[in-house]
Amino acid sequence: MAAAFLKARGLLGDLSAARELATLAASPWRNARDAGDAGLDGLLDRHGVDVVLAELGEDRPEDREFRVRTRYRADEDVLYALADPDRRVAHVAHTLATDADRLRAWLDGPRPTEAKVWAACALHRLTEDRAEVRAVYERLGRPRVEVEGLDEELRGPIVQEYAPGCERPSDPRWRLEALCAEPPLRPDVDDLLRRATAALTAAGLEPKPPVSCGEEHQQGDGTYHVIEAGGHRLLISTLGPFATAGERLPEAAMRALASAGLRWIDDATGAIRVTDLCVYSFGARDPLTVEALLFAWQD
Repeated sequence: MAAAFLKARGLLGDLSAARELATLAASPWRNARDAGDAGLDGLLDRHGVDVVLAELGEDRPEDREFRVRTRYRADEDVLYALADPDRRVAHVAHTLATDADRLRAWLDGPRPTEAKVWAACALHRLTEDRAEVRAVYERLGRPRVEVEGLDEELRGPIVQEYAPGCERPSDPRWRLEALCAEPPLRPDVDDLLRRATAALTAAGLEPKPPVSCGEEHQQGDGTYHVIEAGGHRLLISTLGPFATAGERLPEAAMRALASAGLRWIDDATGAIRVTDLCVYSFGARDPLTVEALLFAWQD
């Protein structure tokens, strides 16, 4: 109801609601954004752009985001906001860029590296020319977010799966890496499950047939299958040859999985947090651990 009341205040021209409406319009939730946008449109109709912008100022990220959207609607430049210190604002600006030539010129200027990364992502959105964007990536020195303990075998599948659709507060270097890095080959999941089942059978654990995480939870989907074996509940990732469980398996089972080409994700590896890669999970939009990404379920 709070969002509906705020929207109504905006439609009635209550300028004192401007700041709350701007916050609502910057929400990650679509229904809230729609209510905030409608209320702000009501204020614009009653008071005009200059009055509403003056009421908001530029101190808060949500106010700057509204200014970017307002400039876009007036066909004015928004590329300046690619250098905004708040990534949510820069993300909005990169989605509103419309001129590939202006982006190319902007990339040639003395801009902060992160702003240029946003510009490169925007350029690809407009042109879908991976070769050009990869050339920009090389000129920028292949920028990427370094995560201690995250080796390339783990990094590749995580980037391929999550970086293209990561949430707005994410570091744009993840997005650019997903566009430019050579993606790892997707695993043959059926073959992976056959090998895991055979290995567990050979270890004498009498595994049950694998079930997907969606089937196990009877809803949703994710990135793992479950195999029950010898009183243990094993998770086999669909992103690569990775396995884990809530408790350590007998050594014979661990050796059998390793011989079948599966890598065991232990507690230390699973606890590595993939910084600045914000992923939606049950209402939150935060960086997750390796275990949460490799073995994810969402209803």
